[in-house]
Amino acid sequence: MLGGQGPLTGELERIARECGVAGRVHFVGRIAEADLPAYYHACDAFCLSSVEPAEGFGIVQIEAMASGKPVVCCELKNGVTWVNQDGITGLVVPPADPAALAGAFRRLLAAPGLRARLGEQGRTRAFSVFTLEAMAHGTLEVYRAVLKGES
Repeated sequence: MLGGQGPLTGELERIARECGVAGRVHFVGRIAEADLPAYYHACDAFCLSSVEPAEGFGIVQIEAMASGKPVVCCELKNGVTWVNQDGITGLVVPPADPAALAGAFRRLLAAPGLRARLGEQGRTRAFSVFTLEAMAHGTLEVYRAVLKGES
């Protein structure tokens, strides 16, 4: 399933048809916020395949991790791989490398134990690092360090 709608949707649908997988790839369009948890729980793994560094963080990764799903993302040398840590909460592949992306999914689909371990570690990370309380605490610590001249 591919969620979302954007300028590449038509091209992706065309590629799916040309590759003969249109019957196995479902373009669900924009997913309502209230429906997102059901989609996360229905998947085996979540993919954030952005190839542009403009995707600076990827909150959707945290949502998938909170649902106990391993994440596959691209190494964009930014916050995306700070959220999803390779081999800990999911897998990280080079950007614009379809073979590496497919390989990561083959690896996850072939190893239910790996999926479960990464998913559970992701869930733990989501609820320990990305809660409102944890983020407020971290912000206060930064302010304290700056005020002490430890920046």
